[in-house]
Amino acid sequence: MKKIAIALTLAITTLGFSQEKVKLRLNYKKGDRYETKMKMNQDMGVMVMDMDLTITMKVNEVKEEGYDTENNFTYVSSVINQQGVEKVNYNSNMKEEELSAEAKEFREKTKSLLETTMFITVSKIGESKLVKTEPVVASMDQVSNQMNTTVYPKEAVSVGSSWTSTQDSQGMKMNLTYTVKEITKEKVLATINGKMDILPDAKIIGDIEIDRATGVPVRTSININVSSMGMNLKNKTEATVRKL
Repeated sequence: MKKIAIALTLAITTLGFSQEKVKLRLNYKKGDRYETKMKMNQDMGVMVMDMDLTITMKVNEVKEEGYDTENNFTYVSSVINQQGVEKVNYNSNMKEEELSAEAKEFREKTKSLLETTMFITVSKIGESKLVKTEPVVASMDQVSNQMNTTVYPKEAVSVGSSWTSTQDSQGMKMNLTYTVKEITKEKVLATINGKMDILPDAKIIGDIEIDRATGVPVRTSININVSSMGMNLKNKTEATVRKL
């Protein structure tokens, strides 16, 4: 009888969360600091690139409509292999004497990332806009677009609910559909499926975990597979966020 009672309790609890509606909203406080670690792998057959990025965000102001944030890249690394031969191996912690000629060239290309502060406004549903950079770097517009996170729906969601968010990077639009698969006391878990405007044959799948208390997407994974006109491309991106 005791086992049956426990099983019933668990079933009722699970059912309760599955029927629960949750309004997904970012809930930052002034002075909050978060760290995002991104791991990207791009496989184009003849060339494979792995790239790691670390970004810190500080909440400078809390407003009725959203938040003013300050963002900095604190770490960049990349390993590029072409036809099995390592062409670049670089990370921003390397000393000058450790850098190959190729690594020095890569450092110059990514130097502005580590030297620029991006001031970005973020709405409570996750819409973001670059306000300015210090120093002024024109290309940071494109970088901030690639940093855009999930935009939440205005209405509350429950298990089975779906919403669509569009991400635009250098004119390449991805339409991502999120479907809630589970709601727990601490998190909302959803699957991701998507399409790309310029590559209709691309397959995009992934998943996301959202912290209910803060509204922060603490883990996101997206896989893009493209096989079209003789081109085979696999791109995997994983991002984890933690409060500092």
